[in-house]
Amino acid sequence: MPRPLLTDDIIEKAKQDKKALERRLQEELERDEEIAQKYDNIEKELSKNSVYKSRRIENAKAQKRGKTINKWLMIVVGIVLVLALAFFLYYF
Repeated sequence: MPRPLLTDDIIEKAKQDKKALERRLQEELERDEEIAQKYDNIEKELSKNSVYKSRRIENAKAQKRGKTINKWLMIVVGIVLVLALAFFLYYF
């Protein structure tokens, strides 16, 4: 038997279930102070780590891109110098 296709009803039910779970989690966090503090601490740590990791990754990408650009720039300058030297030697 083939799997049912995603219909609007199934998608809407999934959205409602997600909202209900989020609402229930929020209610539990409001009732239990210890869990709420633990959850807040975990969220703070995750947000700090993600920012640091993102910056580290972006810095690595920028360095790699800079090295590639410098390499191609040196190749182009070398070719231009060789062509200029060949032109100078040929005509003079």
